[in-house]
Amino acid sequence: RDIHMAQMCFMALYILVTCLVLVLYKKSRLVSPLAMALLVASKRVHSIFVLRLFNDCVAIFLLYCAIFAFVSGRCWWRRGCVLYSCAVSVKMNILLFAPGLLLLLIENQPMSETVFCLFICALVQLVLGSPFLFTHPIAYVKGSFDLGRVFLFKWTVNFKFLPEDIFVSKALALALLVLTLTTWGLFARKWRLATRKARDANSKALRSGQGRVDLTTGYITTTLFLSNFIGVVFARSLHYQFYSWYFHQLPLLLSVSPLPWIFKLAVFAAIELAFNIYPATPWSSLLLQAAHF
Repeated sequence: RDIHMAQMCFMALYILVTCLVLVLYKKSRLVSPLAMALLVASKRVHSIFVLRLFNDCVAIFLLYCAIFAFVSGRCWWRRGCVLYSCAVSVKMNILLFAPGLLLLLIENQPMSETVFCLFICALVQLVLGSPFLFTHPIAYVKGSFDLGRVFLFKWTVNFKFLPEDIFVSKALALALLVLTLTTWGLFARKWRLATRKARDANSKALRSGQGRVDLTTGYITTTLFLSNFIGVVFARSLHYQFYSWYFHQLPLLLSVSPLPWIFKLAVFAAIELAFNIYPATPWSSLLLQAAHF
């Protein structure tokens, strides 16, 4: 009933998310202070957090808390998995980070520990879902993890240039799923090669027979951000609130890209512009997809 109080709470959440990302960026040493300033440059993100009060904001906050735990040392990975699974319990889109997280677990933990961390993620889902699993299990699982959900065409920001019958078709959904899985696979191969170079550089770890090294903050955040970004690029529909899924990750992704700085700013501006055009138009959707690619 007290909308103002709710907005004050979400304002605090917005500040906490910004601070968490700034700390991650500082620890990664991949983002310049000028690029960090972009984190507070989005009118749409202000609206998503402080005016619209979407649960996406809560999910992404828990996600950044999980990433902070992952970069805090190998002993924090179990706690990070608890936070990650809590984020998934709020919003299913957090699963887009899962391929990157699985890769990091395999690279940075023994196989037994990786299996245990996955068990933690599953256990949190069972505990939080137990009130519903004990009463209406089929309806809960079907409703909570509905991968075949068809979004309304009127709200899509990224595919408004398609006819509505194509947008809602199963063929498009299948094509996007194949593209997502294929791109995840290609980037996983690239990530593995990068980690192999890190292992080769750490001769002490190799001589001790550990075969594993502590991954850097920059590597962990980039891996997770890329994993999510691939899912966003091939998402069937991006609604306006979905911008919060990846906005705070754009400065890092642009910083590690080989584009000239003027192109980086142009890409950032194009994405921001596309999400601020309401209602979305075919041209704004094409602009967004071009910026993504």
